[in-house]
This record gives sequence, structure tokens and C-alpha cells, in this order.
Amino acid sequence: MTGALSAANVPDMRALVLIVPLVLSACAANPLSDPRERGPFIAQSQMPLMPNVGRAAPSQGCEGEPLSAASAPLPDYPARGWSRGLQGWSIVQFDVAQDGGVSNARIAQSVPGGSFDNEALRAMREWRFRPLSEGASLTGCTVMFEFVLGEVRIR
Repeated sequence: MTGALSAANVPDMRALVLIVPLVLSACAANPLSDPRERGPFIAQSQMPLMPNVGRAAPSQGCEGEPLSAASAPLPDYPARGWSRGLQGWSIVQFDVAQDGGVSNARIAQSVPGGSFDNEALRAMREWRFRPLSEGASLTGCTVMFEFVLGEVRIR
């Protein structure tokens, strides 16, 4: 019987009516609230093997001008990573303008990525350096953020 519906091949809509509210209520939980309110960080994964940063993201264009940070806030530990006990790292490359502002921040490599990368990029948008020499700018500068055991470190 082609193209005809029978009782045997029609899905039971009652099951969908029960499942959809459960899925939607699970989505309603706020995964972005402060994870520290949920208790201590409990690692559920091993720290991923860290790369050689110089090989993973060469920074040849970030030479010749000394960089002095005026403001460099650390990223927050992602709430989802915290609640799932995940650890990881993000290598960020960025450019520095003559006025010390950061631009063109991008992820060069990361594990596991996702919310760790989002937090790393959010923090980079707030970084400021002391002004560079007249007409100078730096490209391809590199920083690595480690998200380890509920804490964030710069490497």
C-alpha cells in the first residue's frame, strides 16, 4: 500500500505530547548561571594534551614592539564546562593596534572548543595594552587559556 496511511505506520501522537514538554522544561534550566553556586568543580574528564603553542599558532607578526598589558581580565570558566566537569584549552591569536586596542581575535586551536572558545574570545575583547610606538601595530599575537580543574590560567 503505497502512499496510504494505516494505523500501523502512524506515530502515536500521545507519546509526542508527553515528550515535548519534558524536553522544553530541560531547556528552561539556565546553564549560564554562576556554576560555583552548584558546588565544587568535579573533574569528569582528563585535561586534554596541550600543544606546543609556537607550532600550533606561530606569532611571527607579533615581534619588535614590547607589549605591556594595561588590562587583561581572565575568561570565566564556562558554566556548562563547570557543571559537566570538563577541562580544556583555547589558543587565541589577535592583533594589537597602535592605541593598544585588541582586534581580530580568533581561535587558532582548542579542545574541546565551544563554550571555552566563547569565553576566551569574550575576555580578549576586553584586553587593552599600553599604546605602541607611533605607527606601530602587531599582528598574530598569541595567548593560550587553560581551563583546568575549575580555574583559568594564561600560558
